[in-house]
Amino acid sequence: MKDPPGGAKTATRASIARGQVLFNTLPITITGVTGLNDLPGLSSFVGTCTTCHNTPNIGNHSVPLTINLGITDYPPLPALDTAGLPVYTIQCAPGVASPINRGSTYQTTDAGRALVDGTCADVGKTNGPILRGLAARAPYFHNGSAATLNDVLEFYKQRFNLNLTDVQKQDLIAFLRSL
Repeated sequence: MKDPPGGAKTATRASIARGQVLFNTLPITITGVTGLNDLPGLSSFVGTCTTCHNTPNIGNHSVPLTINLGITDYPPLPALDTAGLPVYTIQCAPGVASPINRGSTYQTTDAGRALVDGTCADVGKTNGPILRGLAARAPYFHNGSAATLNDVLEFYKQRFNLNLTDVQKQDLIAFLRSL
């Protein structure tokens, strides 16, 4: 990426730096994320972007964790476009899955980890992507349901009730583009 002329270069760097601080410190109340909330038995806890993208400043993961953020849920949150994706209805047989999933029915655009291990507890669970080089890999999320980085942030804003200003969103996008 070519540097902008004059003072714009300094402003761009400042935006990236502010975005990095937000990425590392913005409090997010994490709730309803299977693979995170259910394992320690916490209905909610406060984390940051680095809770999942936990290699500092570059967004990789240091552990092979599969989680369900709701990206594959049907119907999707308004920030996601799942038009054209198949919708699967998965019925968990009584006695087959863990007690919390027995008899449950899921609608999803991707069964995720459940396709590998056959457990309903893993419906929709996927690994998060490495964020290095993110700007060059649109559309986003493993199923392409977010066309832009703005759509990604809008999903997280809707999913976790984030109260981001327009400037904060632009700073986060500047940081993600810089990876």
